Amino acid sequence: MKRKKIIKRIVDAAMLFMLPVLMSEILTGQQAHEWLGVCMVLLFLMHHILNLGWMRNLFKGTYSPLRCAGTALNLLLLFDFVALAFSGIRMSGYVFVWLPFSGGMRIARTLHLFASYWGLILMSLHTGMHWKLILGMCKRKLSGIKSGDIFLWLLRGTALGIVMLGMYGFVRQKMTDYLFMRTHFVFFDETKSMFVFYMEVAAMIGMFIVAGHYFGAVLQKWRCGEMGKRIAKVLAFCIPVVLIAVVIFALNHGGSKPGNAWGGGSISQEENAESRNPSQEETVQSQPESPALRTDIEDGFILISGGTFEMGSPDDEAWRSDDETLHTVTVSDFYISPYELTQKEYQDICGENPSNFTGDDLPVENISWMDAVAYCNARSERDGLTSAYVIEGENVSWDRSADGYRLPTEAEWEYACRAGTATPFNTETSIGADEANYYGHYPYMIEDNYFSQENLDTKPGEYRQTTVEVDSFFPNGYGLYNMHGNVGEWVWDTYGSYDTDGETDPTGAKSGNRKVYRGGGWNDFAKNMRSAYRATLEADAASFNLGLRLVRGAVAGEHGTVQSGQSDKRTEGGGRVLIAYFSWGGNTRGVAEEIQAQTGADLFEITCVEPYSNDYNTVLEEAQRDQNAQARPELADHVENMDEYNIVMIGYPIYKKVN
Repeated sequence: MKRKKIIKRIVDAAMLFMLPVLMSEILTGQQAHEWLGVCMVLLFLMHHILNLGWMRNLFKGTYSPLRCAGTALNLLLLFDFVALAFSGIRMSGYVFVWLPFSGGMRIARTLHLFASYWGLILMSLHTGMHWKLILGMCKRKLSGIKSGDIFLWLLRGTALGIVMLGMYGFVRQKMTDYLFMRTHFVFFDETKSMFVFYMEVAAMIGMFIVAGHYFGAVLQKWRCGEMGKRIAKVLAFCIPVVLIAVVIFALNHGGSKPGNAWGGGSISQEENAESRNPSQEETVQSQPESPALRTDIEDGFILISGGTFEMGSPDDEAWRSDDETLHTVTVSDFYISPYELTQKEYQDICGENPSNFTGDDLPVENISWMDAVAYCNARSERDGLTSAYVIEGENVSWDRSADGYRLPTEAEWEYACRAGTATPFNTETSIGADEANYYGHYPYMIEDNYFSQENLDTKPGEYRQTTVEVDSFFPNGYGLYNMHGNVGEWVWDTYGSYDTDGETDPTGAKSGNRKVYRGGGWNDFAKNMRSAYRATLEADAASFNLGLRLVRGAVAGEHGTVQSGQSDKRTEGGGRVLIAYFSWGGNTRGVAEEIQAQTGADLFEITCVEPYSNDYNTVLEEAQRDQNAQARPELADHVENMDEYNIVMIGYPIYKKVN
């Protein structure tokens, strides 16, 4: 019996000491982290085998408040370890990579991170509620002197110091972000030494041990009658069930609505109006009247006075693309809607709502460029305006003299978005998740600071995973809402290289396969919301993060017809399909081979002349280095007869640190 107690102590101590190590995957590396996780699960199973008596008596006897809390805590810990094991196996890149799992990685990451940090708290509280050894030491008295009292106060003073350090670490490491699913990535501060990190984690464990100890002491003194004991027994099992149900619901729905329980919501139009900068209001209202087309339509559009600006991005703008060549452009006056087109506006005209997220005041999305120009014509016809477009099958021409609704040109859109700024975002700072709706875990420049947030101008914020109402957040200097994020916005232009000869009112390339959309959407990284960033898609393709914003012409003397860039894509069925993939650990290769087996497509593995390291931590550094430099490593082999393929699928791994 004594030997069994010793084994229990060793198992419990090993689990407790492994906790800080498991919280630092960045320091141990993924492979070691996975094996340590396996060891922790085995120790957890051994702990329960050694405590089978507790499980046999689970439904027997009376339940005091202390037993109720202990049982609920144990059941939550059991669920927590099951969640950790399941999500860990799902994400495994080494130990369980041979298992035939695929998909669900985002939920697995979120669940694993959530369960890791709650596991730390639950294990610590469990330990605190069973902290009998120290209590026994504190009761000793030597030679008639109350040395135990002195020792007791020394222990209490030490506990207070641990609690204070634990609270500091809790705040510094932003534990609430992990505990309430506000992020599913761990960002490690590289400026912090290994010793300081482990000391903070150990202090947090100690803090919750102290909390568990005193919580248990209070419950032990709490006396209740027979009815209270019956209620305690019910609560012991109901509390874990309810909490587990809440977690499962949160995993599926927690980030799907603005203003959900896991984070903040959107800002209302009234709040925007009250908080708006007076100088911005004056900027919009003081613009001079221009010779205009019909102005009797009460559509609430804002007149943008034309001007000359630098379109594109400077060479030193981080994460710029080669197609953003900086050049001088002049645009004429035009009217633009302050809001993205809503679902109600679209449904009122078209009689249907194709959107993935539904709500009258949410932006319409999941519409193609062809859908967008058709809507413009239909709304113009309803309002008695001259349609801007002539649509003949896939051919669309734009009558520039028409007074009807239309899409902005790419130049008009960027001019309106910038509102006089020349910075990556019209906020003139690195835009945050409280200023725009985007993939808030990935603010601007996060790629350079994956493991340390100290150098970021804007820290990771909320990722809402849905669109928000079109009047959310603050408008830019021209009074326009959500020019960055929420949904991308179709523009008129066919994608192609810029004409850099100082154009006036450019209308895009003469030919090409793709149309341009701007602004980024709810699921885009901040770098893809920059004022200069150009995204493209085929004219007949749609996406759940892509909508539109209407404009109208404002200069009466502007005439002429512009033909939409003609598509030069091959006819269907005239080409072959290629799957080109790069695989580091074998996962991507397995997916590519499965797709090839089901489709019969050709397979091509991308390899580099200088291969990446086989060590996970080293390859993370190499990947980040190449990503920051937007490097193009030399390939060892190339695809022969590339012109034979009309569909190319690209597969590649994503190097991220997750706990």
